[in-house]
Amino acid sequence: MTAQPLIRAERVSMQFVIGASILNARKRVLTAVDQVSLDIHRGETFGLVGESGCGKTTLGRLLLRLYKPTSGTIHYDGHDITTLTPQQMMPFRRRMQMIFQDPYASLDPRMTVSTIIAEPLRRTEMDRAQVDARVRELLSLVGLDENHARRYPHEFSGGQRQRIGIARALAAGPEFIVCDEPISALDVSIQAQVVNMLEELQQRLGLTYLFVSHDLSMVRHISHRVGVMYLGHMVEMAPVNELFTNMAHPYTQALMSAVPIADPDASAASRRIILEGDVPNPMNPPSGCPFRTRCPVVMPVCAEVKPELKDIGGGHWVACHRV
Repeated sequence: MTAQPLIRAERVSMQFVIGASILNARKRVLTAVDQVSLDIHRGETFGLVGESGCGKTTLGRLLLRLYKPTSGTIHYDGHDITTLTPQQMMPFRRRMQMIFQDPYASLDPRMTVSTIIAEPLRRTEMDRAQVDARVRELLSLVGLDENHARRYPHEFSGGQRQRIGIARALAAGPEFIVCDEPISALDVSIQAQVVNMLEELQQRLGLTYLFVSHDLSMVRHISHRVGVMYLGHMVEMAPVNELFTNMAHPYTQALMSAVPIADPDASAASRRIILEGDVPNPMNPPSGCPFRTRCPVVMPVCAEVKPELKDIGGGHWVACHRV
């Protein structure tokens, strides 16, 4: 890892204005990401976990500048890309790509595999022969045959379609890829194949990943560092082994307690932490700590003061008054 991170987000927030309706005349604001800061270093995999709706995907799209942040700054390889126009972003687009959750919905069913993979290459100076050669190279890279190039997405299995999506993401030669739950729609046996392939591609091509997932076991396997999000906030962030062995935030502890343990004796000795209540409405978040309404160890100060994310040593960051 280099001293300067490839991606640096500083107190980034994203708010969506929910339009007025017949039943509600006034507009409402939904804060999907709330003052999140993180660094992602070149060549590493940063895992991002949390419940559905916590802002993981929105954060990934902010880092790619698919959304313009409401506040905060985003730097890519030392360049401030926070307020760049679409035209100014063009030089960076080839350097960052996204692998989507649903491999079928992300592929145009009217296009052949060759056309899908070649689409990012249309703005390059490659001629037809070079593009065809690049498509064959990419298909081989993701474990598919060159004969697959003439077929359509519906002719493939879910795992094969995700490999096509990965080949398309790699077409322009990116260095940073947001993997937005790339294995959640796949069978368990196929999940392992895709994750192993992502690791091999990272080693071979020097890629940097933001890996978004609900599967904590897979996140532990592939990630170097992990961030935990809750209701748009980053509540804990640490190197992967530190996080899984010394989790400090009550929400992280609850998440980890739900991970199945293969050893029956260890599983019986473990304590499952059940969180009471539902996730608060992000359009009407609680005061103070966003987790206080479900926290099993809540204190009076939690309702009054929002905890800041602080380094407790060894690159382990926690946002909790008890730590």
